[in-house]
Amino acid sequence: MTDSSWSAQRWSFVLAAAVFASVWVAVAVAGPARIAGHIDAAGEVTRWDSKWVVLAGLGAVGLLFVVIFGFSGPLLARLPARAVNLPGRRRKEYWMRAAHRAEFNRLMAADLELIGAATMLLLAWLLAAMTLFSASGEASMNGWAFAVPLVVYVLALIGYTVYIAVGARYRVRE
Repeated sequence: MTDSSWSAQRWSFVLAAAVFASVWVAVAVAGPARIAGHIDAAGEVTRWDSKWVVLAGLGAVGLLFVVIFGFSGPLLARLPARAVNLPGRRRKEYWMRAAHRAEFNRLMAADLELIGAATMLLLAWLLAAMTLFSASGEASMNGWAFAVPLVVYVLALIGYTVYIAVGARYRVRE
């Protein structure tokens, strides 16, 4: 039996979190002892760290994102209406009414899960790329390996945020 509360966005978040966890475990088991802890814009390593330092840091960030994005539905339900900021007074009045608040929470949770999925995939990519580079023994990394996924992520995030803010998703429906 399937639970109707498991939307495509929820599944995408769970799968993305599983991808991140899989990369994390793979690095823990088979990654090099030292991983580049910081790489500058030119692709030069400016700091090397133990893989456990890198894994602890990214693991903590990943867990924080799982809590924030994965539990956004229950967190939104506890958020008072005065803490919600929507473009336009009319939208806020409409969505914060008791009759519409549950639907708002559902829509916003789905949006946050989708953003969380993209964020978890970006973290997985960064960890995998840093680990593969560190294991290669190269002196510097091709900056495009970080720049392209990061730019795609930022542009997609901006586009989706604009869609949420001015698109039909949160329009007043009466």
